Amino acid sequence: MDTNTLKMTEITSKGRVTTVPVAVSTHFPVMKAKLGNLMSAMGVLTCFTLGALWINQPMRVELGTWLIPAQAYKILENSFGTVPSVAEEAAKIPASMIDGQAMDQQILKSSAERQAVARYVADKYKIAHSTSLEFVDKAIQVSREVDLDPTLILAVTAVESSFNPFAESNKGAQGLMQVMTQVHTDKYQLFGGHAAALDPDANMRVGSLILRQYIAKGGSLDAGLRLYVGASSVWINDGGYGKKVLAERERIRNVASTKFASVTFLSNPL
Repeated sequence: MDTNTLKMTEITSKGRVTTVPVAVSTHFPVMKAKLGNLMSAMGVLTCFTLGALWINQPMRVELGTWLIPAQAYKILENSFGTVPSVAEEAAKIPASMIDGQAMDQQILKSSAERQAVARYVADKYKIAHSTSLEFVDKAIQVSREVDLDPTLILAVTAVESSFNPFAESNKGAQGLMQVMTQVHTDKYQLFGGHAAALDPDANMRVGSLILRQYIAKGGSLDAGLRLYVGASSVWINDGGYGKKVLAERERIRNVASTKFASVTFLSNPL
């Protein structure tokens, strides 16, 4: 070995003699410093990238597609997006055509009411309370977009799927509100296509929009529910569907009453 290239020295440590290459012992601190600088630079770049992805849509697209694999970026991009609203579509149906019995924005306005209804849904349909509360909050948000009673939306969801977002029937009905996806494919375009049928946010919005349309078309809440379940004529038996939905809505509204909700929430805090 060329002694000019790699000299050897002896280092005494705690009474022991250790042979260490001079080149390594001399350059290790330098290498460590360079590595530290590199890691710091990568950290700054990562923070900058994440900040850009969060704040700026055009920059998010440019940097995201450059730095992140396509499939992973698609998931990341979706996580930054908000759920499209159906308010514009719902507004095309005049409020004057909607049965007043289907409209009530005064219910479920307090936290106590929300909590009480969430507990009722969780207990009856055997789902986690946190999940139940998410469904209640979704129904409230969607009800504002379509101008329908949120307890009506919850009641239809309960009867249709028992709050199972992955429910599918052999007739092609899918999701929370059992929308006939192939019949209403166009309504899912706002959410990227019919593949969104099992997305709880998309399904509840599409189902509620359809419900609003059918109530307007039928001229009453009862007629709208008949149309929703596929009973397009008074001569077709709806199997008691309308009565089931209205009965469940009444139970939910009773649970959500201010007095009951307050007592329930105080006696069963989270």
